[in-house]
Amino acid sequence: MNCKPATQKAVALPESGTWQRIGPGGGGSTFIPRFSYHTPDMFMVRCDMTGSYLTKDGGNSYQLINIAGGTSCYAFDPVDSNSIYLGSAVLHRSADGGKSWTQIFPKKSEVTSEIYIGDHAEYEITTENTSLYVKEPEKISTIRVDPSKSGSLYFSMGNYFFYSTNAGDSWSKENLGYHIDYLYTNTGAAKNDLYIFTQEKVFIFNKDSKRITAREIPVSMSPAYSFTAGTLKNSSATMLYALHHDFKKQNPWDFGHSEVWSSKDLGLTWEKNNDTVITNGYLGISPSLSMINCSEFDAANAYVVTNRYQEKLLSDKLIDWYGALKTSDAGKSWHWVWKGGGGSGQYGVQDATDAPNLNDAWVHKAFGGEFIQLFDAGVSPRDGNIAIVTDWYRTMKTMDGGITWQEIYSHMNPDTTYTSRGMDVTTTYGVHFDPYDSSHLAISYTDIGYHHSYDGGKSWKRSAAGVPSDWVNTCYWVVFDPGVKNKVWSVWSGLHDFPRGKMTRNPQWKDKGRGGVCVSTDGGRTWKPTVEGMGMNSPATSIVLDPKSAISRRTLYAAVYNKGVFKSIDDGKTWQIKNKGIDSNTCAFELTLASNGNLYLTVSPTPAHKDGKKGPAFYSGAVYRSTDGAETWTKLTISKGLLFPNGMEIDPDDPKRIYLACWAAISLSDLVGGDVVREAGGNKLLDMPGGIFLSVDGGDSWTSIFDQKQYVYDVTADPHHPGRLYCNTYNKVAWRSDDRGKSWKKLRDYDFHWGHRVIVDQYNPEKVFITTYGSSVWHGVPATE
Repeated sequence: MNCKPATQKAVALPESGTWQRIGPGGGGSTFIPRFSYHTPDMFMVRCDMTGSYLTKDGGNSYQLINIAGGTSCYAFDPVDSNSIYLGSAVLHRSADGGKSWTQIFPKKSEVTSEIYIGDHAEYEITTENTSLYVKEPEKISTIRVDPSKSGSLYFSMGNYFFYSTNAGDSWSKENLGYHIDYLYTNTGAAKNDLYIFTQEKVFIFNKDSKRITAREIPVSMSPAYSFTAGTLKNSSATMLYALHHDFKKQNPWDFGHSEVWSSKDLGLTWEKNNDTVITNGYLGISPSLSMINCSEFDAANAYVVTNRYQEKLLSDKLIDWYGALKTSDAGKSWHWVWKGGGGSGQYGVQDATDAPNLNDAWVHKAFGGEFIQLFDAGVSPRDGNIAIVTDWYRTMKTMDGGITWQEIYSHMNPDTTYTSRGMDVTTTYGVHFDPYDSSHLAISYTDIGYHHSYDGGKSWKRSAAGVPSDWVNTCYWVVFDPGVKNKVWSVWSGLHDFPRGKMTRNPQWKDKGRGGVCVSTDGGRTWKPTVEGMGMNSPATSIVLDPKSAISRRTLYAAVYNKGVFKSIDDGKTWQIKNKGIDSNTCAFELTLASNGNLYLTVSPTPAHKDGKKGPAFYSGAVYRSTDGAETWTKLTISKGLLFPNGMEIDPDDPKRIYLACWAAISLSDLVGGDVVREAGGNKLLDMPGGIFLSVDGGDSWTSIFDQKQYVYDVTADPHHPGRLYCNTYNKVAWRSDDRGKSWKKLRDYDFHWGHRVIVDQYNPEKVFITTYGSSVWHGVPATE
């Protein structure tokens, strides 16, 4: 078998690219926007699903950079405009403006193994004992390139401080005993020292003697976090900012009762910013501030992000605002530059108002009336009026100090459809084809629902009209009726990211889950729930139409994650549960129908929640077969022990030849939660075979045909190329086989860490679509390496 885990290497990607990413753009959370020192048109942003985005034209277009495990921090070289650094599990450098990347710490020669492990196939390495690499599962958290000492680099991993004086050829390491949050130096007062900020202390590293001294942070502002520093414009005077939470005061949010502190003497003394706006002194309830960032050479300008800023109405009712505030005078005064909300501050509740100074794309119409959490801010080093702020769905930029904000993720077309600028931050499950219109495509998305295109994927429009508001988060699958024009069924859930275990850790998840089946008779423009017999509390993840059933009396099957399998024999008007033979675990994830009428079901592992309480007990996943239209089910034996099945595929020429994709080992905490395993005495690895299993007898027996350490989401048989298979993984690689699974080759230029499935383009058989967990949909020719 020709199948090995993906490895990293420095690759110069073609400017045009083998693959085109399609979709509306944006749609997910973005973080750590960082500008180049040399031009504000060049900056980087990462998403929370492993991708990094580099632009050189101010956000009009982006290059996607995929690092195993995702990037945790960036640094631009203040002297060399072509040098960029990425921190992740390892340290990478580009010497050509981001076209290619090389791992510089630890050196490749020190690495003894690379593994992907856990529910999200997190990337980890092991190194030789002589390596300085930190053995704990830490990522690089901050990087600083020295602006005055050529070749001097600094970075941190957890409590460890690393420094190099020869451009990363060799390194030294110090354990400071405190988690390092921020590194700062400059060409002025801090020219000879590097300042290392932690929550309780500031450490000062002398660049010449390599001696480290410590300075306490005032008790009244400790613990401190989100440090940022710079010099005032046209001056050598330094400014430091930091945030502090009063953890003694109870609050239901991640951040609350926050304060802004600043220092004008490199942290020797600190003072709290007492402006009435930043303290919310009108009400007396301190706001929730999540991060602060200033301009490195224009440091009087700083931006702070807030997600809970309360005001009281005349009726004494409290309302919540979210957005960003700015100072232009080094913290003496603050003012709103992005103010949205004005409602209850509850997710999914349409009682908010989007900030009026946003020139936004499709997100404003879709979610502007809801609470939207903001995440991060980045400021141009040379101009404090140029900044980026990010939130759940958007990346927005200001060129005028926050007077106005412009989207930089999606382009609006004259017909009010949208085209991605290349920043695609969305999880996709499927690409769906209208049998009556080859230009009509649909994508089923997490978080942003259903989008469709009427020009072959060039432009997109969200379509969720009629979908209940507590379902609309995720559209898991879509099926067009092959015999009735414009008739479409879709399945929805207010709970996203199934089958990831994090979604079922709450013992009340089954009761709180919402979702079901919708039908459209206008090609997906509008929807209507159709759940009689199923209920509105039925988060559904898969729907299958029997093409042999009568038109207008279609037989449909739906997988409902909290209940099991439902069947309709009247075009989806009414549903009946069909769980006979299915064990206690009813987390039905995917249904697959063979041409001989056999129906297959994958069920995901899930916490048992015995007696309605959290605990370490859990159910294994399972695979079932029905030969009588879901009236009864037979459990199939895939392998001994635990199982995490995902997707199934039937050979188009042989209904008894079945391929099953499986997740590899995960930890118990992935499934039941870290709090549970701590109380139960510790975590453990749940050893499960991943890869692909093959049955040639309709499911009675199975053999492994793919690396069992690979986290395979799905398998696809290509009907246009007999014997050709595809699979996609969370191991940063997608594969192709041309001999029915005997050997496999990587798809060229595809390297996104978290992959879902490959879907053959029905209207261009030489191309495929690749769905991903966080990078929308890729479209291109599936050439192999």
